[in-house]
Amino acid sequence: MAAGEGEFYFPEPIIQRIQSFLDGKEAARTAIISKSWHSAWLTRPNLDFDETYFFRRSVDPYQHRHVPIGDFNKYAKKTIKRYEQSNLKIESFNLCMQIDQYGRPALANKLIVKALKIGATRLCLRLSRKNSFVLPIEVFGADNLVELSVSGCTIDLDEGVVIKCQRLESLSLDVGVDINFDTVCKLISSCTSIENLSLSGWRFDAAASRATAVGVVDKLIPRLRCLVLSYESFKILCLGDLLSRFPFLKDFTLFLHHTTDIILEEGIQISNSSLERIKFVQQYFERRPRNRKRKLGFKFDVPSARKLTIECNVIPTLSFMSTPLSREWESHVSIQFEERKFNGLSTIWFSELSQLLTELSQSKTHLSLKVGWNKWSFDYNVGDKIIQGLRKHDLENLTIDMTGVPTLGCYALFDGLFRLCRPKLITQYYEDDPHQEQRYNGQNIDFLCQILEKGIKLEVPDPTQFMYGLNDLEEMNVQAYDVDNVPAEWKPISLDSLDTDAPDEHKDAQAKQRIRLLLKWKHS
Repeated sequence: MAAGEGEFYFPEPIIQRIQSFLDGKEAARTAIISKSWHSAWLTRPNLDFDETYFFRRSVDPYQHRHVPIGDFNKYAKKTIKRYEQSNLKIESFNLCMQIDQYGRPALANKLIVKALKIGATRLCLRLSRKNSFVLPIEVFGADNLVELSVSGCTIDLDEGVVIKCQRLESLSLDVGVDINFDTVCKLISSCTSIENLSLSGWRFDAAASRATAVGVVDKLIPRLRCLVLSYESFKILCLGDLLSRFPFLKDFTLFLHHTTDIILEEGIQISNSSLERIKFVQQYFERRPRNRKRKLGFKFDVPSARKLTIECNVIPTLSFMSTPLSREWESHVSIQFEERKFNGLSTIWFSELSQLLTELSQSKTHLSLKVGWNKWSFDYNVGDKIIQGLRKHDLENLTIDMTGVPTLGCYALFDGLFRLCRPKLITQYYEDDPHQEQRYNGQNIDFLCQILEKGIKLEVPDPTQFMYGLNDLEEMNVQAYDVDNVPAEWKPISLDSLDTDAPDEHKDAQAKQRIRLLLKWKHS
């Protein structure tokens, strides 16, 4: 619909709907588009108070300081007051702030209570604290609350407190939540509409009774759709057949925090006929004694599975007691292998990876590898019978760390992977740190391209020679997109554009590119 003065008019609810898909910083930027967009932002029903938006990173890439660029306290108070005075209602309230200064606990408390008074039905509270911040009791008296997600606070409910959150559908107790076992049981028992439950950052205390916990969770069985647990809470709640008793469970996520070898060697069994999406995330894996073998094993009986995601530091062992019925089910495996924590790359490593891919051969497999290249020590021999006997596996996508090329360890990794895998796509692994990403992005992808080009042109008849696995590579194409373009679109580029000796102005453009290689393999 057209409007005057060259402005394209959208109704305010549509503009606010668009803004709701953006984070607070991006949504604020849309206010400069036109008067109607500015008005929509000022009256938006989704309030996002994120203190990190009021800091910028130091221009020095080696300094991790954040420089303040605004007064968060003043902005938050002014905004919430304007909503109150204008009698504006909100739907959701997001608060992300530090609770480590005088007066800040009182500010956080005030903002949360006022957000509830002006209609918030969804609360997401990400609080970082050095002192104890107790969540306001008004939160549990909000009978219209449908979603509560908290981290970095204390939940303390006296015996006489009546929880009125009968409409609460989603409850998430994340990292840094201080709450005792009895209070968790009271919350779950009182909130009879919970469909999504996350206990990822909270551990059962020593007083936790498995019988009591199971009794509480039993009440969730008729309605639970999504469950997120730490391994500690999983041991209490779901070992045995309890997980199989949720008839409508669709999503299950398990975080492995500070996992020990003993726990890993027990193996983790997941059995549920309705589960469609399963995810495991291994974190903070401690270095093992050299005389002990790391193990991470899973057994699955999940006939309805559509997507399996595993993020770990070791190659897991998998077994399926029933094959997923869907022909389109996907598996996404991400392995972060750092030599400084574990022993170096070895022939056995590729053998274990081959066994993993064999178990996943019925799925559309995506494999991501980040390998630490510092001070490589490895035991890899192309003449080894295990290496020569590796079976080829089709991959939808191979994402690989490019920061270590060219090194001898890099040649070994590529040789083993191409004996083992036939990826349709190869994508770069990008650093979370933008300064590291700019440093490495694009500087080594051309090296891999040269290897692949040689694999197409040259035949390597002897299996004891490097890059024997590229004999069946037929064609390679390069694509890229610019991260500054919205929407991003993959476009063909020439190999010459990846030249690492390009002028500095071209390197700046390369740093903003995402690169992927499209590979075509000969029919076996």
